[in-house]
Amino acid sequence: MKTPICDLCVKSASLCRECEKRIADGQISKLDFEVAQILYKINEKHNLSTASFVRALDLGRVVLIMTQGDAGLLIGRGGSVVSQISAALNKKVRIVEYSGDVRKSISDIILPARLLGINTVWHNGREVLKLRLPKSDLRAVPVDLDTLELVIKGWVGKDVAISFE
Repeated sequence: MKTPICDLCVKSASLCRECEKRIADGQISKLDFEVAQILYKINEKHNLSTASFVRALDLGRVVLIMTQGDAGLLIGRGGSVVSQISAALNKKVRIVEYSGDVRKSISDIILPARLLGINTVWHNGREVLKLRLPKSDLRAVPVDLDTLELVIKGWVGKDVAISFE
């Protein structure tokens, strides 16, 4: 299984100097280390050897786990793997496929809310990504809007504005 933490650290449950340096530099987080350890334990029962865990983000009510490739491996049959991760973290967990398709990834993050569209607009000489959602889905967004904007901004590298129509 591919994780941002080296295999030795995940198996030994302690960090090597290189991984400690990466945490200090902000390249990885303690949550990444914790999730990698949980996935290693789950891998003993479920075959997650081809899974690729990229990053974990704590969004308050929800922990977002980003994966490359097949997100279904980290979800598991009937949600068994994601429910084990959720139980270990004591938070709701959402698995998102980290890919080049921005629309699909944003849709995965905001589910069960629907994404009507994404527009690129210019505001004060800066490019802004405008996410359009239906007003009826305001309560369905799983995280608060400010956190959602920050996460997407950090991911796509552009300012983000969310509007409800």
